[in-house]
Amino acid sequence: MMTEHEIFDRIKPLLKEVLGIAPENIRLESVLVTDLGAESIDLLDLSFLIEETFNVTIEGNEIEREAGKRLSGGVYEKDGRLTDEALAEIRKALPELDASKLVKGLRKAELPSLLTVQFFVNLIARKLAAKEGANHA
Repeated sequence: MMTEHEIFDRIKPLLKEVLGIAPENIRLESVLVTDLGAESIDLLDLSFLIEETFNVTIEGNEIEREAGKRLSGGVYEKDGRLTDEALAEIRKALPELDASKLVKGLRKAELPSLLTVQFFVNLIARKLAAKEGANHA
């Protein structure tokens, strides 16, 4: 099983390739959109590179799936805005996201703008752990 540090070290060159950011300027807490200048197409490119590098699958609705697992029967969004219940579950499921930005009225479409390097490191770690668990089952 890879450590967080090992995953972080392997994701830095991917961020450099997609965003042109020097690896020494990449921090776990860096927000991809605001701190590193990523655009939505860059997030897609990064996801593809992560899938190839780590041999995992990343779906477009990963945040919704993570929160949805905990939101049994609850409503995730209403009129394109996240419900209070969904926001609470996202805060629990993904503590690496800035909780101060997960506020009432947040649109589902705005979630990608909150993604940090730490989010991707944790996502990769969860995917690798699940894959390893499946291989041992």
